[in-house]
Amino acid sequence: METRLDVLKWLNGQLRFGIKPGLERMEWMLNALQIEELPSIHVAGTNGKGSTVAFLRAMALAEGLNVGTFISPYIIQFEERIMLNGEPIREADLVRIANRVRDCASASPETLTEFELLTVMAWLYFHERQPDLVIWEVGLGGRLDSTNVLTRPLATVVTSIGHDHQGILGDTLEEIALEKFGIMKSGVPMFHSLTEKRLIALLEEQGNDMDAWVHDVTSFVASIEDGAQTVVTYDGLSTVTLGLTGHHQAYNGACAVAVARHLGWKTEAIRIGLESAQHPGRYELVSRQPRIVLDGAHNAEGVAALIEQLKLEPDVTVLAAILADKDREAMITSLQTVADVYETTFDFPRTRTKASLIADGARYVDWQEWLAAWLEAPKSETLVVTGSLYFISEVRTYLKETFTNA
Repeated sequence: METRLDVLKWLNGQLRFGIKPGLERMEWMLNALQIEELPSIHVAGTNGKGSTVAFLRAMALAEGLNVGTFISPYIIQFEERIMLNGEPIREADLVRIANRVRDCASASPETLTEFELLTVMAWLYFHERQPDLVIWEVGLGGRLDSTNVLTRPLATVVTSIGHDHQGILGDTLEEIALEKFGIMKSGVPMFHSLTEKRLIALLEEQGNDMDAWVHDVTSFVASIEDGAQTVVTYDGLSTVTLGLTGHHQAYNGACAVAVARHLGWKTEAIRIGLESAQHPGRYELVSRQPRIVLDGAHNAEGVAALIEQLKLEPDVTVLAAILADKDREAMITSLQTVADVYETTFDFPRTRTKASLIADGARYVDWQEWLAAWLEAPKSETLVVTGSLYFISEVRTYLKETFTNA
């Protein structure tokens, strides 16, 4: 492989192997490559984990640390999945690392999945660069996720539990929770912002069994002022305007605050991190005139959080593309309570078809034609593009290429 496109083609070729839960393949690869674990924070959750990683990264940078992050999926470019100090991995490093991982994987007793190969690439890159800290975002679930080869993280985090990926993680919230709680390690503190009492009880029970200190961070949030920006007062920290907008971001921020305090980071670094955190696709304002927002809500709980922010907008139109394995009816019905909703499809393996959307009574549009027409006429309402992180990534690219205000 000589270019980033070669690497992407190779990784995409592994998608046919699907999702294969289990850690044996990852452990074999890390042992074969002689990669040792670095100081790490491990973040899981149905929603909010990416934002929590963004807050933690900004705080760590303000603390003066060199910090690596592994996230999924990407919004702007593939390379942002593996970053050092907020900068995506360079093409030369990506190609070199991928070639080493491919060569090693060819000797593996079992074929690795696309996500496993990508995770190994991150481990190898950070092993070479030796950052002070690595923040790992779980890909799916937690217990059997490829990131869970960590044995001694500095802290673990569970942001939320919701209905997503039921076919893999389980049908009930309790089953899903146990998968995410699976990143817990003996003697390692776990921080959470859960609200359901039965899930908190389940987490605390597991913490007792594993001798892991479980800490509820919701009490850190003293007050929240919602609006165009989210202003929060945390316990022991004066009022701060978050870099990420939304009522729910106050609690993602609280998870980061709790971890940072546990690690002894300075109060000023925590404040700077809360204010400066950036995370594309999370109620991201990409145009002020007309007002266009991209939000990656892709399940019922994510849509519920989005709706709370939409209530603050005077007039809203939504363009949504929801994947076939999501609860479309619940998500669209909720969005229709606060917005004029159009639905679409896009080029992606798990997307719904035009025919299925029309059969389900959707107000279907070809998103590129519809968006081009919407942009041509002056608009007073806010356009919110949502339903899938993959979809908003496509729309973001389209706007950058065709619309000068974005």
